[in-house]
Amino acid sequence: MRKRTFLISCVFAFALLTGCSDNKADEYVGGQITSIKENGSDSFATILDEGIAESNDSYVLQFPEELREPYLEFMKDSFSSITFEVSKAKKMNDGTFSVQVTYTPINIKNTVEAANIEQIALLETTELTGAVTSILEEDTKLIKNSPSREDETITTLNVYQDGDSYKISTESLENLFEQSLYGVMEPYNQVCDILDCYDFVKAYLDASFKGEVSRFALHTDRTEEEALAWYEADVFDPPADLSEAYVSRYQEALKTMMKQCQYTVGIPKKETGVYSYTVEIKTTPNTSLESAYTEFEGGTYYSIDEVSSGLVAAMEKYAAAPTFGEETSMTISFNASSMLSAGDANSELATLATTIFVIP
Repeated sequence: MRKRTFLISCVFAFALLTGCSDNKADEYVGGQITSIKENGSDSFATILDEGIAESNDSYVLQFPEELREPYLEFMKDSFSSITFEVSKAKKMNDGTFSVQVTYTPINIKNTVEAANIEQIALLETTELTGAVTSILEEDTKLIKNSPSREDETITTLNVYQDGDSYKISTESLENLFEQSLYGVMEPYNQVCDILDCYDFVKAYLDASFKGEVSRFALHTDRTEEEALAWYEADVFDPPADLSEAYVSRYQEALKTMMKQCQYTVGIPKKETGVYSYTVEIKTTPNTSLESAYTEFEGGTYYSIDEVSSGLVAAMEKYAAAPTFGEETSMTISFNASSMLSAGDANSELATLATTIFVIP
């Protein structure tokens, strides 16, 4: 499971103290911080890339490229919310300068977590970019208006002279960003955690009923060939006494019926525990197989071949013209325990399966 982190961002105002008598390194640092706050979203690209890499390793859903600019802007706005105090520069023996920056970080998780849970529950889209963007807009307001603050922190910046000007070492500037924006991926991860579960549940159902296995393979660390073998295992085995000549037609009719199943996956709700969610699934039960068996059982047959022919003919009829019941919904638990017991006849997932596709 991923490690949750805390995004630290903030309200900008910095107090610039007097610099060294022989340099203006501290003034340079203050000016750079001001510049970053005003139009320096690209300054956070490296920190964002590191966060993206960690999140992409944790989820099947991958960080969308179109979300990059909104997220950098969120990081800049968060950084701009911090009050910075730049101390007098100290000249070091090697000719560089040491500048201490004092600030009070904001605990982004404590600031936004509860509100984000409520917002995610009300999402009207399962599209990752749109969902995260809407959350970022609200989180920016929370950070500005009601931040939860951490203890005062001091970060030392290493500054060196570059001709008539100065530069802050890349390493120390990134250290400032990391300390002030600690947990920068938290808003994204909160949304991605839920939508990754949504993607898995939909992938699981699509693989189970429709044989669409590509997403399921990614979620379960299978090759597509292995996922397809999982889909075909046992489910399409014909009745033991079905004549061999009708086996392939039976299997194709059953596959066609199942591919016509109708269901809608709701946005999951995270529950207490490791990988624990509840998901509402709406379905219009597919009664095609039940209808086929009802028609088949009303016939009269005098040989195994006639029985086989009658059953397959009925199945092909309802595969071509499926029947459905009334829409219903079920709330299902998705966790390690429910997945391990999925094959049990009385499990929630088994009940869901026979609700979506009615077995006579």
